[in-house]
Amino acid sequence: MTDNLNSLFEKIKPIISKARRSIRVKSWDIDDYFQKGLITLNELLNSGCNEEQIFVHFKVKYRQKLIDMVRKTQAQKRAWENEVGIDVYESESFINSNKNTPEDVMIFNSLKLEVSKRLSPNYRRLLKKQLDGEVLTRMEKHRLKEKIKKILFDDADAEE
Repeated sequence: MTDNLNSLFEKIKPIISKARRSIRVKSWDIDDYFQKGLITLNELLNSGCNEEQIFVHFKVKYRQKLIDMVRKTQAQKRAWENEVGIDVYESESFINSNKNTPEDVMIFNSLKLEVSKRLSPNYRRLLKKQLDGEVLTRMEKHRLKEKIKKILFDDADAEE
């Protein structure tokens, strides 16, 4: 069976080369064309195609598959080019309102509770001052920020 497939494949290589020159798939090299040709030939043989008609059937089916690949790559290219962006103007009133959604409030409260439980009393006092809008020194803000980052992100690294 494999000898028959290999001998037929050698006879079909010129059809593959000609199709490659007329139908270009941008990201493919010669090996990709031959691989697709071998797969197509195998499919035709497994479907019970007449060996007298194998060359005609192969040429048609192989060209169809190449055209399908070209269409697929062009569709992918168009999808990237025409990607839908976020319409900021649609959400402008919400963005300008400075209001939080219930989900935002829930996440914030959950994180605040988790962080404050793990902070020392001194850092808790600094956090409360910051949240109440009181002025902290630059060094206090930096120390508080670094401590909170350590709590939030070092634990995430340890869990992974």
